[in-house]
Amino acid sequence: MTAKPAVSLVAVAGRRRATLDLARRLEDEGFGGIYCPSPGDGLALCEALALTTRALPFGTSIANIYTRHPFDYAQTAAVVHELSGGRFRFGIGVSHGPMHQRLGLNVGKPLEDIRKFVAEVRAAEPQVGKLPPLVLATLRRRMVELAGEVAEGAVWANGARSHMATSLSYLPDKARSNPDFFIGDMIPTCISDDRAAAAAVNRKT
Repeated sequence: MTAKPAVSLVAVAGRRRATLDLARRLEDEGFGGIYCPSPGDGLALCEALALTTRALPFGTSIANIYTRHPFDYAQTAAVVHELSGGRFRFGIGVSHGPMHQRLGLNVGKPLEDIRKFVAEVRAAEPQVGKLPPLVLATLRRRMVELAGEVAEGAVWANGARSHMATSLSYLPDKARSNPDFFIGDMIPTCISDDRAAAAAVNRKT
């Protein structure tokens, strides 16, 4: 039997309880996980998922490292990790220029900022409790390499299947040979018997 994929859920205002109902249904129907992007506070949704699902893996994909202090993130991530019984992955990334501008954020160099953020989150562990696996949002070679060095996973957004073999080759050997190293790719998908209609909907996203 073909495994069902993981699904992305957003906590849209006014539909948050319905989102949790959907999460329980996805678990009952055997989907592979739930991963929450930053809109609507994906980390808060993950905390709710820890209490409303039983065995389903879930995580942020991704949380923007610039919008909260690393210690604050570490506290919440540790809570969700403990409440979920270890089912939570903390996906993090640098987001993108338009979002930085919209929020008035002053950011540095992505690789340096991610490395510093990871170090500060891990440094909080003695105070906040055991942390979940960290997953880095990746795109180019150096970020993929960094994910294999400092994190427990890597996730792409709209990673082309034709290029994934090359992207994965950038991971260090220790990551590629580790069965627990998480690899994900967030792909907008529309399911329909009408291929043209599905493609039209997908283009709008």
